[in-house]
Formats: sequence, structure tokens, C-alpha cells
Amino acid sequence: MTTPITSLQKEYIRLLDGSAAAMTIAGADIAPGAFVGVAWRNLTFTGCDFAGDGNVKLSSMTDCTFIDCRFLAPRHDFGVMANVRFSQCRSTGRSIFGGRDGSTGVAFEGCTFAGGDAPPAGYEGIGCTGEVVFRNCVGAGDLLVAGTRLTIEACRFDNMSFVIGRQRNRGTPLAATVVIDNSQGTGVWRMVEGRMRTSHIRNSSFEQIVNDGAECEP
Repeated sequence: MTTPITSLQKEYIRLLDGSAAAMTIAGADIAPGAFVGVAWRNLTFTGCDFAGDGNVKLSSMTDCTFIDCRFLAPRHDFGVMANVRFSQCRSTGRSIFGGRDGSTGVAFEGCTFAGGDAPPAGYEGIGCTGEVVFRNCVGAGDLLVAGTRLTIEACRFDNMSFVIGRQRNRGTPLAATVVIDNSQGTGVWRMVEGRMRTSHIRNSSFEQIVNDGAECEP
């Protein structure tokens, strides 16, 4: 059972102060808090629940770890992310959370994504518009996002959608390097939008890939 973050005085203050002091936040429900324009650094979240619509809108997130956390159809903006790891986390429902352009060192490891039956809205989903790795993850019916590099290793995804890079008609273009290794795709993998520099696929199999629009980097 999670505790409202507003009831955890030290932890709540730490999420607002932007300091570099390390802290572990355990068993907290983040939804009652409001964190806009702040930076999160050196934080470990374990067994926490993230829900809510826009109550987490950070300027940046650096050296943070999420362990066994639940993302319950949130809509969160983690700002520019650097060295952020999600381990054994789960998303339920149409979830939107991740980082902006320039994000690096973002990794999802052993995570489960369950997007449900609702179609992806726009170009927002889980990941970042920088560099992101999905490793040993499983999922169905969700939307994953990458900007300049997407690595998928030992994953199993069913009926997933992807936004890879950014096309010119949506602002500053981004072209991604894509590496897919030892992964399986069932159902339809739908490329909602793609702008790729290179693509390398090894030891992987897919039932069907549908391209809804792509630009190639010259």
C-alpha cells in the first residue's frame, strides 16, 4: 500500500528543493504532489505509484532510479533526462512519461507495458526524444518513443506502436539510430512516425510491421 507523498514530509520537501543529496523514496503515491519546473537528482523510487495528469513536469531528471514502480496511466514530463533507469516497473493504461530532446542514458530494464485497447494519442508515449534502451521488457498495446537512438534488446512486444525520431513537419527534426537485437514482435508493430538514420536488426522476428509514414535521413 502506498502513502500519499504529501504525507511524507522529508521526501516531499526533497522532491521540491532540487538538491543533489541522495534519497530513497519508498512506497509513495506521487499523484497528490505538484512538481513543476523543478529538477530531480540522485533519487531512488522503490515501490511507488505514479498517476495523475501533469502534476509532474520537471525541468530535468539526473541520476535517478525507479525500482518496482507502477505507472497508472500518468501524463508526466520528466524534462531532459540523464542516467535514468527503470527496473522491473509496470505501466497500466495509456501511459505518457519520459524525457525531452537531449536525454541520454535512459534505460527500461525488465519492465512491463500494458497500454490497453485505447489507440495512442498523438506522438506521446513512454521513453524520451533522446537516447533510450528497452532491455528484457514485455508489453502490449502501448506506444514507445525514441528520438536519436532506440535500442531494443531481448524484448517481447505484441501489437505495439513506435514513434522514432521526429519529422520536419513537427519542428526540429530528429533522426534515430535503431538497433533491435534478440527480440520478438507479435501482432502488428505500427510505426506511427519514423525518421531514421540507420537500422540494424539481428536475431529477431516479427509477424507484421506497418509503416504509417517515414522520412529517411539523407
